[in-house]
Amino acid sequence: MRAWVLLSAVLWHLTGVGWQRSSERTGKGFIYGKPGHPVKIYVKLHHSSPILACMDFKRAKKETVDPTYLWIGPNEKPLTGNNQINITKTGKLMMEDFLEAFSGLYTCTLSYKTVRAETQEETIVKQRYDFMIFAYREPDYSYQMAVRFTTTSCEGRYNDLLFRVLKKILDNLISDLSCHVVEPSYKCHFVKIPKHGLMHELFIAFQVNPFAPGWKGACNDSADCEDITNHNILQWFVVLGLLVLMLMLLVRAAFPSVFMELNLAHKLQTKIIL
Repeated sequence: MRAWVLLSAVLWHLTGVGWQRSSERTGKGFIYGKPGHPVKIYVKLHHSSPILACMDFKRAKKETVDPTYLWIGPNEKPLTGNNQINITKTGKLMMEDFLEAFSGLYTCTLSYKTVRAETQEETIVKQRYDFMIFAYREPDYSYQMAVRFTTTSCEGRYNDLLFRVLKKILDNLISDLSCHVVEPSYKCHFVKIPKHGLMHELFIAFQVNPFAPGWKGACNDSADCEDITNHNILQWFVVLGLLVLMLMLLVRAAFPSVFMELNLAHKLQTKIIL
């Protein structure tokens, strides 16, 4: 048996922040290709993509004679400009109102000439660049919570058992909200507490995200998907009160079985629905 003491619980409210990951981005916001290596790019849904240049960074610093550019989309057909796709004369591609269906492999072939000054002999050079573009969703609201427990030791399997039980309880409590727990983690540290000496502290952190399995079904029945997901994640505040009660039960001196805790979690979940 293992005794835990709930030291503190902190809730952070996180607003949605757009982010894009890529490589070879310049100060002007261009993303250049890498010969032989696909460049991965992440674009938030219904936002504009970064500007993709059909050449690598080294080539961009050199003179390029008679360049032509051919962009191929995920459907393996040449891209042409429209109200969502913009291709400039210098081969730069940008997409507006990026959709999930736009995700996939984009390739661009740069063709240009090298000219020998002495003989004016021309040679055609071709270089292909691959860009893997992924659409991603980001909730307007998500929540992170950090919990600290004082435990008797950082060794043994009981700390891991506590972590797994807490994870299962959370999943049960929020399952009807089409939310799920993401990035759960825990670490045990030796902490010097004023007037208490050296203590073992168990740090547990997790995030609640509204895109659990089944969230698309709710959106299909609603004219405003954001309202649905925002409402679900805000219901986490209701669940939070029950979570505090569950934590109090978890840290009592006699650590109960997994079955008993999950059964209690199910009863509390029923109260939420009612």
